[in-house]
Amino acid sequence: MKRAMFLGTIVLVVLAVVMVSWKTGSAAKNQVKTAPQIGYIAPDFTLTDINGKKVTLSEVYSGNKVTVLNFWATWCPPCRAEIPELSKLYQKYRSQKLALLAVDLQEASGNVKNFAADNGMKFSVLLDGTGEVGGVYQVYSIPSTFILDRNGRIRDVIIGSTNLKTLEVKIQPLLREK
Repeated sequence: MKRAMFLGTIVLVVLAVVMVSWKTGSAAKNQVKTAPQIGYIAPDFTLTDINGKKVTLSEVYSGNKVTVLNFWATWCPPCRAEIPELSKLYQKYRSQKLALLAVDLQEASGNVKNFAADNGMKFSVLLDGTGEVGGVYQVYSIPSTFILDRNGRIRDVIIGSTNLKTLEVKIQPLLREK
């Protein structure tokens, strides 16, 4: 009798382990993928800019351009503070094959277009109205900036506000690479 109870307990434990393993395995399949990481190709996307033009990330960097990908919003004070720095960077390095894509997260296109005009944003301002691209990049804090080399590989990530000097230190070596 004790032997039967012992064997029954063993069978129940094995079944419980199998069920937990099966449940965990299926849950792992549904987990969110990890955020884009330094050293890996940036996830591609296509968004519309404030002028209605479709812009695809891979087409930008495949034009042999170092790309600064900045996630921001008009209501975000640190984002607003770094816009003049981004503008200076773009003006200074655009002739050296630097692209700057500012991805606005989940705001109305008219508001973003007016804000960009009022703030002299001459670089590409893209609209991520649903937040889908921000989700793919797992942007949980804005501003967030991804620096891509000419092959679309993420070479650096800046979480929080940045400035011209910091950006120059990060992009100048990439601009010199062939």
